[in-house]
Amino acid sequence: MKWLVGRFKYAFEGLRYAFKDRSIAFQCFLGVLAFLAGIIFQCSMTEWLWILLSIVLVVSFEIINSCIEGLVDYISLKRDPRAKKIKDMAAAAVFLVSCFALVVALCIFVPKLLNLI
Repeated sequence: MKWLVGRFKYAFEGLRYAFKDRSIAFQCFLGVLAFLAGIIFQCSMTEWLWILLSIVLVVSFEIINSCIEGLVDYISLKRDPRAKKIKDMAAAAVFLVSCFALVVALCIFVPKLLNLI
């Protein structure tokens, strides 16, 4: 049991470190806005699942991206085109997931906004 509790401890420490990163904090802020929009527009269960999936994916990918950038900076002490390629590809992954989240948001919230008009 102690082993299991230790795993959660490490995970929560990781989240604490993550939320101190500006990029991750910004993505969390956007996730909170999406969450509040879901409450305001009284989203269905299916819509909630898409919203929460989008939030978790974007924040998770941003955490992974920050880890990759930190690791590359730690390993590569000087500018190297290979390091740039690795960091750019990690950023591209965040971009793709963010585009997915935007499409989800547009599909869910634009019709709800149009119904108000």
